[in-house]
Amino acid sequence: MLKNRSLLLGLGTGLIAGALLLQVMNVAVSSESQAKGIELQEMDKQKLKEAASKYYQVNELDQKLYNQAQTDALIQQKLKEEKYKQAAAAPAQTAKDSVKETYIFISKGLTAGNVADLLQQSGVIADRKAFEDAMYKQQLNDKIVAGVHVFKVPQDLTQVLTNLTSQ
Repeated sequence: MLKNRSLLLGLGTGLIAGALLLQVMNVAVSSESQAKGIELQEMDKQKLKEAASKYYQVNELDQKLYNQAQTDALIQQKLKEEKYKQAAAAPAQTAKDSVKETYIFISKGLTAGNVADLLQQSGVIADRKAFEDAMYKQQLNDKIVAGVHVFKVPQDLTQVLTNLTSQ
């Protein structure tokens, strides 16, 4: 029994020390979570919105969100309405007097190259490289606004850039 005395003393001391450390960790975690809960309750709406926007996409309750299919359907409906209005309003208007309007939907996350392809295919711009160079020189690559943009052809490059970067 004397040979095991030091072994048993060490085991007992280790178990007691481990239990004490576990209790200290539990107390520290519970006080930290209570402090965070108080911080969130004391925040006003704007501060809470800013804190949440670091990790999540935050929208207002009254803001309507659309998925891609709904957006496409809404755009098609608006285009049909506009065509009907134009046909009803000016049937006698000649082709020379009318200005061609081009509607382009730019989704979030498109690069300047992708937008240049869309604009060139629709006939808004003639030179894709000149458009990309102008976007790069004016540092507008990350300022392209997502949504439907209306272009009245013919437009010069500066008008196209302001249309793409403004609401």
